[in-house]
Amino acid sequence: MMPKSSPFPKQARVESFYGPHGVKDGYTPPTKQITLPFTVYYEGSPVTKLRPHELCADSLLAIFERLAQTFPTKSAREAAGVLIYDGLYNPRKMRGNNGSWSMHAWAIAIDLNASKNGNKIHWPTKAAMPLEVMECFAQEGWTPAGAFWSRDAMHFQATSVGEQTRNRDRSVTNFKPPNSP
Repeated sequence: MMPKSSPFPKQARVESFYGPHGVKDGYTPPTKQITLPFTVYYEGSPVTKLRPHELCADSLLAIFERLAQTFPTKSAREAAGVLIYDGLYNPRKMRGNNGSWSMHAWAIAIDLNASKNGNKIHWPTKAAMPLEVMECFAQEGWTPAGAFWSRDAMHFQATSVGEQTRNRDRSVTNFKPPNSP
């Protein structure tokens, strides 16, 4: 599985693309409300709208529309684990990292069905996230963590894993890793 040419930056370039991360009880990144094509549940409560970063909001809506087509019934969505929403915006540092900010601090990452697809649960051997769900995100240029890191299958982020990304003005730029020709 490879994401399509991504409109999103590599993780190392997130701040230059999305702007500053959020701060608890302070700055919040610019968000845009989207209305989901089906209801998800956060700790048992129904959720019909999300507020992702404005630069990835339309893409996240397209993902949920694709999920609705891929899993057309509530029972199919339940079996796939896409009805269990575990968060989007959370201004915090990454867990188990050297102090880098979590992609949730920009409202560019979403977690689904965390209890069966946690950070330390190996995918695909133990985590339950279906490949079809990961494909729905990858087709919009999002990184499905489970497919690329073999763990944390609940986590999807609006960053690229490839060389090509787009600037804020949406013009395509080819980034090269440091020390590359």
